[in-house]
Amino acid sequence: MSELPSSIVDWLHKQQDWLQEAAQILLTAGSVSDDQISTLVTRLKTPGGQNTTNHRSFAGAAPQSPADQELRLASIGDIHGIENLTSQTTLDFRKGNLCVIYGHNASGKSGYVRLLKSACGKPNTGPLKPNVFEAEPAKRQCQITYRLGDTERSVTWVPDSTPVDDLRAVDVFDSSASLAYLTTETAASYTPPAVALFENLAAVCDRVKQRLQEEQDRLVSKLPALPSMFLATPAGAQYQKIRAGLTNEEVERLVTWQASDDEALAKLNQRLRVTDPTASATRKRKTLAQVVALKDLLKQASNAFSDSQVKNIRRLREDALGKRRVASESAKVDSAQLDGIGTDTWRALWQAARKYSQTAYPGRDYPVIDEGARCVLCQQKLQPNAQERLRDFDAFVQGRLESEAAAAEKIYQETLDALPAPLTEEDVATRCQAADLTDSALLKQLNALWASIRSARAALMHSETEKQASPIGWPTKAIEELEKCTDKLHDEIKQLEKDAEGFDRDKTATEKLNLEAREWVSQQADAIRAEITRLQQLDEYETWKSCANSQSISRQAGKISSQLVTQAFVDRFNRELSSLGAFRIKVELQRSRTEKGKPLHKLQLKGAQSGQDLLNEVLSDGERRIVGLAAFLADVVDKPGIAPFVFDDPISSLDQEYEWKVVTRLVELAKTRQVIVFTHRLSLYGALEEAARKVEGAWKSQHLEQLCLQSFSGTAGHLIDQPFWSANTKKANNILLTRLDRAKKTGEESGPQPYEELAQGICSDFRKLLERTIESDLLNEIVKRHRRSVMTQGKLERLSLISPNDCQFFDTLMTKYSSYEHSQSTEMPVQIPEADELQKDIQALKTWREEFKNACCK
Repeated sequence: MSELPSSIVDWLHKQQDWLQEAAQILLTAGSVSDDQISTLVTRLKTPGGQNTTNHRSFAGAAPQSPADQELRLASIGDIHGIENLTSQTTLDFRKGNLCVIYGHNASGKSGYVRLLKSACGKPNTGPLKPNVFEAEPAKRQCQITYRLGDTERSVTWVPDSTPVDDLRAVDVFDSSASLAYLTTETAASYTPPAVALFENLAAVCDRVKQRLQEEQDRLVSKLPALPSMFLATPAGAQYQKIRAGLTNEEVERLVTWQASDDEALAKLNQRLRVTDPTASATRKRKTLAQVVALKDLLKQASNAFSDSQVKNIRRLREDALGKRRVASESAKVDSAQLDGIGTDTWRALWQAARKYSQTAYPGRDYPVIDEGARCVLCQQKLQPNAQERLRDFDAFVQGRLESEAAAAEKIYQETLDALPAPLTEEDVATRCQAADLTDSALLKQLNALWASIRSARAALMHSETEKQASPIGWPTKAIEELEKCTDKLHDEIKQLEKDAEGFDRDKTATEKLNLEAREWVSQQADAIRAEITRLQQLDEYETWKSCANSQSISRQAGKISSQLVTQAFVDRFNRELSSLGAFRIKVELQRSRTEKGKPLHKLQLKGAQSGQDLLNEVLSDGERRIVGLAAFLADVVDKPGIAPFVFDDPISSLDQEYEWKVVTRLVELAKTRQVIVFTHRLSLYGALEEAARKVEGAWKSQHLEQLCLQSFSGTAGHLIDQPFWSANTKKANNILLTRLDRAKKTGEESGPQPYEELAQGICSDFRKLLERTIESDLLNEIVKRHRRSVMTQGKLERLSLISPNDCQFFDTLMTKYSSYEHSQSTEMPVQIPEADELQKDIQALKTWREEFKNACCK
């Protein structure tokens, strides 16, 4: 690549560093690989990659590309399942630079052209179909051989697959290509290196942008869809408006859900479930009473078995025991006959007797020791000594020590008796159920508290003889939970009383729905934070993609390409238009715009009063064809490298003047490159041969290859020997003799009818050969039917050798065989000559030619 102009270097130094790096790669390597695209993408994302730098010199030369080597098509064959082309034919283009392929309509020419267009990656090709009149083929492919530089390569190509890269340089002209130049904007095929740099840079930008887009597309939102019922809520609206710019405080407000929110939602749910607020308030009051009662019982029991109370009971017990011990030790009744006076058993007996005495002697103090009184135990009359003994016992009981001991024991027992009865586990469950306390943790806590109370009471009631009583600490947590319940019930009752006076159910339902929406949104906290991160990343990608926008490159390319591309393209078009004899047609090539760094051009009518008139609607068929061909040649002839041109009926709709101009241009092209022409016009077939003959030296024999195609038995593209009508007269004469030999053998084997069917065609072709012999041999090709010019130089002298016998010879044969070429009356059917007669006439023509030629050479 030649050195860049300073203006381009200055422009590059004003671009971001990653783009400068891309330009340097293009200048040194000629292309940017996928790995380098990845590196450029990474570089673009950094602050350094987005800075402008000026340290690069932008020097270097791209290596030679395949486009710099000559490309030639060698052959196409082994065709299977493509159009209705036969697999038995191989088209070989190796001989020279100009290959003319002739065939009637439906002989396979268009099929080969479509195949080449598709394999070479040309636009407007359309899909290649298999033969629609046959079963689906087992395989669809063909073998394409070509030469690139000094190397011949062969590829097996499958229809409608990726084009062969090496063959993209082949240029194909057909009706669709002509129409495209007339109706669409066109980019010049050849671009100068300086402009190509901008086109390639624009392509790199597109690839970088595409890579960024692919990465961005992988940032798929994982944010759950908002349930439809929350769409109209304020919380739902906030959820739907999540954006990259949300602050941390805004996010926290959006996703926070507290215990108070749970309580509020529960209250709303409860209010909405209530159908009769008054009745519900009554039930709540009963529940409240149960909670208060349970709380009071717990407080009472906790106080009764507190550490201070347990210590007090222990003190009372010790006091009673101590006084009883003193009283027992001092107990002495002289009149007593038995031991044990003052013991617990004795005192119990004494008290029982006292109690029973009220039954035996109601209203009288115990002991009753009057005359005639009886013992309440043995019911015998009291003797004086017994009366004295009872009197001594009573004095003992009424004594100070005994009284103190009894008083202490009474206080102790009364204290024990005053201890509250603890709740059983069943009692706790029943009371919690009545208080609507369903919290299992609270129930477990209450059961543990009451179990401790039962254990402490049992130990105290048994005077802690088996185990020590554990004091009960104040159940702060349980009391708080119960008080919360009472507060909650108070609030609920208050709300129910308020609702009983008037309840806006719709408003409450709306509040509830928004709270539920807030709760749902809070459950998506992680997804919301991830979504905000994703949105922030998307914003970054949008910024990066804007850096890869190719618009600025296109603008700069437009400035440079105006002179380097547009003017050169216009000049080439005008030259081609003139060389094809179409300079009188009022058309011009103008630049329309620049896209992706590439200037686009369009053909327009020159001087048209209405700018809306299209060439395709104003020009005649022939004018459209010649203008399209001029635009095609202007576009492709100056491309770097030497590649084949393929033309499909280039003279369609052209008159003789334009036709000859096209022929001479094609031969001129074939002097420097391979030109392949498909045609169904005999005039083009002959004109190309004539134009090739005019090239100096042995160019025609070295470079002109003439092939013929034919359809047969439902397939097309069969390559046949050159027919007699395209061969020279001598060779055509021999072809007819060979055909006659085959017809004669067929007749001998199968009878006269098959012979006559073949002989009919031979007679008709012999009549045509007579006409060709007159113009080529007798008249020395001075005038030919498919040639515009009359050629006399060095040819007229030979006419003097024509004798009356020569004229009579041709007149006789022309008259005899005209009946086989022109229709005749059915009343006088023409008889087919037998083989010997026909052979005699054909051989006579051959002999005449040889003799006449010998006479001319003397």
